[in-house]
Amino acid sequence: MEDKDLIQLALGIIPPWFVKELNLDTSKKRMDIYLDFIKGSKFLCPVCNDLCPIHDTKERVWRHLDFFHYETYLHAKVPRIKCNGHGVKLIDLPWTRQNTGFTLFFEALIVAMCKEMPVASVADIVHIHEDSVWRILSHYVDKAKEERDISYIKTIGVDEIAVKKGHNYVTLFYDMEEARVIHIENGKGKDVFQKFRTEIAGKVDHEQIQYISMDMYPAFKSGAREYFPKATIVFDKFHVIKMMNDSVDRVRRTESKENYVLKNTRFMWLKNPDRLSEKENVLMEAIKNLDTKTAKAYQFRLALQRLWTIKETSIAREYLDKWHYWGTHSNIPEISSVSKAIKKHAQGILEAMKNGLNNGAVEGLNNKIKTAFKRSYGLKTEKYRNTMIYLMAGKLTLPTRC
Repeated sequence: MEDKDLIQLALGIIPPWFVKELNLDTSKKRMDIYLDFIKGSKFLCPVCNDLCPIHDTKERVWRHLDFFHYETYLHAKVPRIKCNGHGVKLIDLPWTRQNTGFTLFFEALIVAMCKEMPVASVADIVHIHEDSVWRILSHYVDKAKEERDISYIKTIGVDEIAVKKGHNYVTLFYDMEEARVIHIENGKGKDVFQKFRTEIAGKVDHEQIQYISMDMYPAFKSGAREYFPKATIVFDKFHVIKMMNDSVDRVRRTESKENYVLKNTRFMWLKNPDRLSEKENVLMEAIKNLDTKTAKAYQFRLALQRLWTIKETSIAREYLDKWHYWGTHSNIPEISSVSKAIKKHAQGILEAMKNGLNNGAVEGLNNKIKTAFKRSYGLKTEKYRNTMIYLMAGKLTLPTRC
């Protein structure tokens, strides 16, 4: 088999196209592959698919996957056809898409790499500009978003994440069934629900949304009630326990000003007893023996956590009532306050339990997004930011091979 035939087979080039010439420049570590088509060939109109004669050609070059450590480029004279119905049109090519300087194989590699490493690193490895990487990502992410099916959605999750220092937030809307981001809005006011409803119009009937899972942020509750009035607002375990953890930490911070033993123990109180290290177990017992408010607050957290082991709603309601009573009589202001807040939202908590709704998987996605933000050292534009969020947490159907 000749070299040209081997390369043609590897590229998947089929008639009327063929490999005409190869040029390997070892000094520049570059390989150029020249393609041509059989004389007299006709090509399909990209609009109507009629076979049409060639009007003229235009020389084009595309970056392809490296041949070992040699940068590889495809060259071809691309025909424009003359269609009786649609005039002069540039044909579609099997190895690339319109208006790009890269092959489909190369772009699939870029997408796959960007899911694993920073865009800047990808650009550096393949020797192209960062903006070119972002344009490739944006194209495929936008295309996949348009093609995804969200018509079945009945339960959505809502959460906010900080994107910059200084209280800059975006609100993420999740498909809870598939644990994926389906929409992004700037800010965290109630208007984000209005914008979300507008965005999904024509794809999802807003009245089919049965449950909206969220934290107890007032603006979210207000927005959900106004723009999704038929949906039931529920509060999942993750957000309730997070709120409880924050209260325990406030107790610890206040108490640590007078009790140095509590300093630098923040993360210990976030763990369940079976997750404590041997050293943490010893320290925990010592702090308990000191009769600290922090240790008592921690016990309230563990008691609240047991709520989710109860299967019967009526028993769970009774348990929560008792927990609320003891919390409000704890003589620990932070625990009393959070107990009242949880009691106020008891119906939404119990409804989430009854229907098995939990944002735990969603929070895992949030962590992936935050990690991507950190490794990107800040994203230049809102478009780049949203592209990265959908790439990491949108579960989009993206090209990984051609």
